[in-house]
Amino acid sequence: MVAVSAEREFDVAAGKLWAILADFGDIRWIPGTEKVELEGEGVGMIRHVTAPGMAVLHERMDAIDHEKMILDYSLPEVEYLRVKNYRARVRVVALGGDRCRLIWSCESEPDGVTESQATANTEAFYEMVMGWIGDAVAK
Repeated sequence: MVAVSAEREFDVAAGKLWAILADFGDIRWIPGTEKVELEGEGVGMIRHVTAPGMAVLHERMDAIDHEKMILDYSLPEVEYLRVKNYRARVRVVALGGDRCRLIWSCESEPDGVTESQATANTEAFYEMVMGWIGDAVAK
């Protein structure tokens, strides 16, 4: 089992960060995304994400709580991380004023690599994600 969690504080109101992350169909903040096709609406919707040189991702929104600012989603596999049965939670925590903390965590299973390699892949990816989000909230 691979379990990874990443946290970062941002100098932005929690509501602003949550608005970016809660819009499951809009991931313009992720560089290199070529196309996003949506299937359904709300909980249960699937976004099919196409990016150069990667297999299409099929991300399913499993739960969303706007009051608690929590979003759960899953993917059957994430080829570039070399994991399968990926389940993630994104949570925004207000710290007061124009500050918040983002907590992004997941559990998955290695897919053709060791658990330590799958963990390292996921940790490196989450580090990139935190940078992309920092760029998005700075705009």
